[in-house]
Amino acid sequence: MRKFAACGAACSRGRRPYNRPIALAEAASGHAPTCQAVSTALTENVERWVDRNHFLIRRLHSLTGIVPVGVFLIEHLFTNSLTLLSAAKFNEHVHWLHRLPYLPVIELLFIFLPLAFHAGYGVVIARTGRSNVEQYPWLDNWRYTLQRVTGWIALGFILVHLAHFRFAHWFGGPTYVGAPDPFGLTQLGFNQVLPSGVWIALYLVGLLSAVFHFCNGICTFCITWGITVGDRSRKRVSIGAAGLGMVLAAWGIASLIGLRMNFSPGEIEHRQVAERSHVRLDDAGTAAPGRTPDGGF
Repeated sequence: MRKFAACGAACSRGRRPYNRPIALAEAASGHAPTCQAVSTALTENVERWVDRNHFLIRRLHSLTGIVPVGVFLIEHLFTNSLTLLSAAKFNEHVHWLHRLPYLPVIELLFIFLPLAFHAGYGVVIARTGRSNVEQYPWLDNWRYTLQRVTGWIALGFILVHLAHFRFAHWFGGPTYVGAPDPFGLTQLGFNQVLPSGVWIALYLVGLLSAVFHFCNGICTFCITWGITVGDRSRKRVSIGAAGLGMVLAAWGIASLIGLRMNFSPGEIEHRQVAERSHVRLDDAGTAAPGRTPDGGF
């Protein structure tokens, strides 16, 4: 990327950085290459570098899908599942996370950068891969195809999710990190821009795609790193990954149900005040629900 930036800056000033293939081409032709030729040559250099380091890049791509991206997915779905217990439990755990020291650094180094690398190179793999499930509809071929399809869905979902909540303040929305009532803000987010039912459907498809992509990726990770070398070990890992997938899917669905069923602490207080305002004292001096002291409803 630095080479591309240097190329653009040099061309804008009428100069260009030294590049051996470009210099040889210029010496052979006797003409100065254009910026397009420089960019083409640099692109070819990058492609050759990727080809030379293909083994290492694929291993890093496989590893980042498990650690730290997969670990973060597990933690994130567990935290969100606490909404089914109560808004207070969810808020307590989120506040603990937001109070972690050096949180922006942790997010950048262990979430955003690995996720960007995994997603970026995953796009390269998805664009160059070829599915043959129509000719050979075997289970492994279906898993290969679904891994690519769910990868695209998960990528779009993650971008929407980040804009919807984590970086909502960039688009005029509320700031979630450090908010006193994360549960209430999350409920509010599911009732803005789109109907809540549409948000729930989008999140259901997105989280199930992310869960399948991660758990199926565990199987390919074990194959890539030589952990499973036989059919029996591959079958065991597949069963374990499927079990983990069901747990994660249950957590994700539980979080959506909790957001629909429970009330935020502020909403609970508001309802309690509303109920107290509709209570009157009867002639015996005891509380009679349903009426205000002046006899109205």
